[in-house]
Amino acid sequence: MPPRNLGPYEVLSVIGRGGIGTVYRARHRESGNAVAVKLLGPPPACDPAAARRLAREFEALRGLHHPNVVRVHEAGVHEGYSFLAMELVEGLDLRSYLSPMLDDAPGGGDAPCTGAHPLPSTGGCGCDPGAWSDEPESQSLLTPAEGDPVAGADAIRAFAALMDEPDTGPGPEPSCHEPAEGGRIGPVLAEAAPLSPALLERLNRRGRLARLHDAVLQVCEGLAYVHARGLVHRDLKPSNIMVDDRRWVRLMDFGLVKLASDAASLTQHGKVVGTYRYMAPEQARGEPVDHRADLYSLGVILFELLCGRPPFMARLAPELWNEIIALPPPAVLAMNPGAPTRLALLANRLLAKDPRERFQTAEEIAAELRR
Repeated sequence: MPPRNLGPYEVLSVIGRGGIGTVYRARHRESGNAVAVKLLGPPPACDPAAARRLAREFEALRGLHHPNVVRVHEAGVHEGYSFLAMELVEGLDLRSYLSPMLDDAPGGGDAPCTGAHPLPSTGGCGCDPGAWSDEPESQSLLTPAEGDPVAGADAIRAFAALMDEPDTGPGPEPSCHEPAEGGRIGPVLAEAAPLSPALLERLNRRGRLARLHDAVLQVCEGLAYVHARGLVHRDLKPSNIMVDDRRWVRLMDFGLVKLASDAASLTQHGKVVGTYRYMAPEQARGEPVDHRADLYSLGVILFELLCGRPPFMARLAPELWNEIIALPPPAVLAMNPGAPTRLALLANRLLAKDPRERFQTAEEIAAELRR
């Protein structure tokens, strides 16, 4: 059982659990303000690497103040428990926010303007539980099938069970610059199965695309702020992007953040950190990365949200690394001809293997979105 009190905070309820810790809703006893508290287990159960990650997240975030970046309050150790108190974001992760099922809910639909139309009530509460828990993979974006009796928060959660995967921490030495055993990686396109008419209709709903455009713009504004302060997130994925009940986007889970100027420590040579499916080719090779790796990850997210699947679909890490490094991604417009052309071309440019061929800054992407 966790302590009932952590420093000045009273622990109230569980928000999310994972292999290395738990996220709780808590209350500051003096102010009464609600917060989210990330709590690691006590020694010896607490992984020292997880404790370092928690400390790194606090150090990176404590001086940041931006509407699109989650705020942290304090970090500490209480009776052997390492904890981080942070802003409690009430809302949905990015993928759930872009569920077509939200279009059918009161207050969903064609109302993307930040702060103008609160999200419909879903029972969701966000404080990056994905940072702690293994996230499910799924075969289909549209779950359950049309006509199934699932509605409201359950429908949104069902839709959200897509292609997010656990972050790896420092991983094994990648062999992805060599072809996978039994296969040869050549200059061919990643497999692109046709999307069903029903899926295309849902992906291309006007309200959903308006929400997507607005959310990606806010992500870019948050990234521009973070990158301008010399930080690289290194684990950008849908579960680390939350949308609150006033439709403000927050970048979350900075546990793998590094200073861009500290090139030697951005990665240990030959080690892979991040979430495999969203990492840039240079990240998959275990090479030092800069802010353009975050822009590649944004490209993966945008591709997935436009096409209903990520650009690379391999299930095993070595095969996925090979695809990320060697295979050109499918063209968004070839998979979803009804996707907005500007967003489709933006996604494919961000997925360039060579960082020099991507957009170079988040500000450039934001300017393109405002055109």
